[in-house]
Amino acid sequence: MKCPRCQASVRAEQNSCSACGFSATLLHSYLGNQWVRLERITDAAHCLRLEDTRHLEIILDDFERSFPQAFFAIYLGSLPSNLNVAELGFWLLNQGAFNTHSVSRRNDFGTVLVVDPSAQTASITLGYAIEQFFSTKIIGRMMQTIGDHLRKGAFSLAIEASCSRIGEVLRKHARYMQWQPDATVSADTIADIGLQPLRSGHRSATRPIGEFPNSKA
Repeated sequence: MKCPRCQASVRAEQNSCSACGFSATLLHSYLGNQWVRLERITDAAHCLRLEDTRHLEIILDDFERSFPQAFFAIYLGSLPSNLNVAELGFWLLNQGAFNTHSVSRRNDFGTVLVVDPSAQTASITLGYAIEQFFSTKIIGRMMQTIGDHLRKGAFSLAIEASCSRIGEVLRKHARYMQWQPDATVSADTIADIGLQPLRSGHRSATRPIGEFPNSKA
């Protein structure tokens, strides 16, 4: 897996990143370790028009029908200075109870796209069960496409393109995936970015694998 802060390689047995010292405990210190309830589309930055949201909901419905064990979720919002998009993506897939059509969808089969429109950054985080299908080359091309759309303010197109590409890759490898249903279903910073704490939620297992950096950098 890769560190969501510096992208250095981190072995499964490591409790923290040897390059920058990042650990999930650091995120819990200012985001908390409670579960949070999330819709598939969380537009805290109000980037999407109503018709865009409705169109994307149809796309997400089609995605979940094609891949009954998986889901795709989006978070758009301006983040505090002590939190980057990759870290939030990591935290959401580990602490998020996503409102999908089936409560048996596990987070280790999930994908979360986090976009900070103010900082012009984006990141894709994949669950452990599907990350093996996405090479660095695939992720790089995805983030380039997302970045092209975001620089034009085309948030809906960025989301649609990334969901479509995730679907293409999963479809290619679907015959190797095993469906294992699992029905098991704050800090001020959480409230500030529009997340609702829960006491329980989906099973978690994730890592961030791609990030679109600030285009001004």
